Formats: sequence, structure tokens, C-alpha cells
Amino acid sequence: MNVRLARDILRAYRPGGGDDQERDVRAAVKFAAQHPALDAEFRNQHAFDVALSARLDEAPLPGDLAVSLEERARRIEARRGRRFALRDPAMIAVGLAFLFLIGLLTWIFLGQMGSFAGMQETAEMVTTGDAASPGQFTEIDTKAGALADWFVMQDFEGFAVPPGLASAPVVGVRQFNFEDVPVAVAAVARPRAFFYVFEAQPLGLSLPENRWRFAAYGAGRKRAFAARQIGNMAFLVVLRDGGEAELKKYLAAHETPH
Repeated sequence: MNVRLARDILRAYRPGGGDDQERDVRAAVKFAAQHPALDAEFRNQHAFDVALSARLDEAPLPGDLAVSLEERARRIEARRGRRFALRDPAMIAVGLAFLFLIGLLTWIFLGQMGSFAGMQETAEMVTTGDAASPGQFTEIDTKAGALADWFVMQDFEGFAVPPGLASAPVVGVRQFNFEDVPVAVAAVARPRAFFYVFEAQPLGLSLPENRWRFAAYGAGRKRAFAARQIGNMAFLVVLRDGGEAELKKYLAAHETPH
């Protein structure tokens, strides 16, 4: 409470005592009692209001003017009620709950900005693919950009890699199904990495083209994969030796201008 707020409240004080139970009014009266100048101002105002009220009672207002004043008084009272209600503990609790909800939704939204739909399913797919033994790969010596025809011969269509990774040296290839989704895998020699290609929609992925998304997975979430979309196909990179930091360096070194 301060002088300005107390004065504003006391100026609206009704001489008939109708505001005596308002918490803000009681606080303002108590505050004024500790400030002689404000207390004197309030007492003079109150005395004037009481005298004026008595005179009005002795000389009733014309009916139309009385109705107009009563309507204006109701509007003022409604505004005062709303102002006081904002300081009510219940309203404060509702306000705090609302702010908490906004903060929670913001936290969830910001957290999801670093992920994407289908991330959990993709992480499970990568975990399954990483567990493959060398004997499950067909040996091959070619570049990643030349694998589309080879996979077409294996009834897998749509294999594609970003231009910057087309020259990656591939030493092995394989296919497997994850939740009935065909997945093509290319084992890269330098650095040791896996390229995964599969149709994005069945796993619920919706990734921007020409932009990587990163996600951690595995024990302790120390492994990481990078994902982007090429047409309707998802393309993933996993380094066999290194986490997200090394993965970002690798991709930055092979990024091509758009």
C-alpha cells in the first residue's frame, strides 16, 4: 500500500458504510491512520460526503435523474469490484496457475523444437540397425551417390543421399525391415558411419529438406544420429565413433551450398 493507492481507494469510499468490509478499504483506512495528512483529507472528504448525502435525502432527485445516477453508480461499482477482485487470494491463485500453465506449455514447446515427430521410433530403428554384424552386409566398393541402382535391383526404390555425402566411400550394404518399413543401409569406411534411408511417413517423420535434425539415443544417450528428408524419404547418418559434436563437424565439412 502507498499514499497514491490509498487515496484512490478512499476517494471511492461510500459514506453509508457499505465498503467497510472490503479488505482494500480497511487496509487504506489503516494506512491513512498512520499518515496524518492523508487521514485529515479522508476525514474531511467523509464529512462532506455524509453532509451531502443527508441533503440529498431531504430533497429527492427527479425520477429520471435518480435512475441515471443509479445506473452510473452500478457501472462504477462493477469496475471497482473487478479491480478489487484482482487482489483477491482466489484470483491470485488462478493467475499463478495460469502463469504456470503458460510456462509449462512453453517448456514443452521449446523442448519439442529440438526433436521431431517419430523420433522415438527412429531411434529404435537406428538401435536395431547398429546391432547388425559385419556378416549381414554385402561387400561393395563404391560411392554413396551410386547406390540407387543397386538398391533398385534389390526392390528398394528411392535411395538418395544429400549431394555433399555422395562421394562417401561405401564398403557394405544391407536391407532390413523395421515395423514393416524397408530400410536401406550403407556402411561408410571413412569415417566409420552408417547411412540409413527409408520412407519417412510410415514412422511419422516430417523433416524439413536441406536441414539436419539431431537426436541422442542408446545407453546414456551418448550416441547421436542426424536426420533430414529428401523428397518422401528420410536420410540418417550415424557415426560409429563419436557423438553429436563429431557428427556436426562431419556434416559441416561435407555440406554443399543450397
